[in-house]
Amino acid sequence: MWEPVGPLPAAVYWRRRWVAIGSATALIVALTWGIGAMVGDDDDPETRLASRAAVSAPQEASPPPAAPPFAALPSGSPPFATRPPAVLRPGAAGSTPPTPDPLAAEQSATEQPATEELVPEPPTPTAPPEPVPCTNEMIAVRAEAPAQHRVGERALLRLVVVNTSDRPCIRDLDPERQEIVVWSADGVDRLWSSNDCSSARGADPRTLEPGEPLTFSVRWVGRTSAPGCPVQRQVVPAGEYRLLSRVDDVISPPTQFIRNP
Repeated sequence: MWEPVGPLPAAVYWRRRWVAIGSATALIVALTWGIGAMVGDDDDPETRLASRAAVSAPQEASPPPAAPPFAALPSGSPPFATRPPAVLRPGAAGSTPPTPDPLAAEQSATEQPATEELVPEPPTPTAPPEPVPCTNEMIAVRAEAPAQHRVGERALLRLVVVNTSDRPCIRDLDPERQEIVVWSADGVDRLWSSNDCSSARGADPRTLEPGEPLTFSVRWVGRTSAPGCPVQRQVVPAGEYRLLSRVDDVISPPTQFIRNP
């Protein structure tokens, strides 16, 4: 039965047999694989669902290995230094978000933007120094008068005292302690004094600030005077004169002035 029978050559019939056998074999393999796949999907739906869930579910990190008990530690090891502290990263399991500080948030909201420009700072207030008693070395005295005035006019004469130190000081400027005097041009004759006919007396403490002048003035009627204020007083005639002033024994330089007819 294996011998080919027919009018064609034997090789043709053998070739046809091998093609038919190969096709049948391929068909059988394909059917077998398809049937096996269908049977495997339908046999265990729960297993199939569990497999799909295992693939789609996020993988959980394996728990860290437990620290060995104290008894298992090497001899001499400190019991609380078995492993370094865990570092919690943002979003990691077990991490706790920081609690916002309401005071810091309020300060951040009210703070002005930072600047790198130079700005002046207010000066630090300092208490003024306490006044001390004025010594003669701490004061200066000068006399002031109009350079010229006419006989019969009441010339304005001044005594000026100045604190020449660098701190406030107190001085008793009792009218009896201060004086304005008119002298002859050569400084020999004393013609008039502000104290001769004045009855002002009494303590007069004044605080003198550094460099600030304190002025006392008098209108001179142009007549002579003497201690005790005698009734007979002479008119000072036209001419050149000098004016001096003093506070106690601190005496001013002379100031020249002229009386015109």
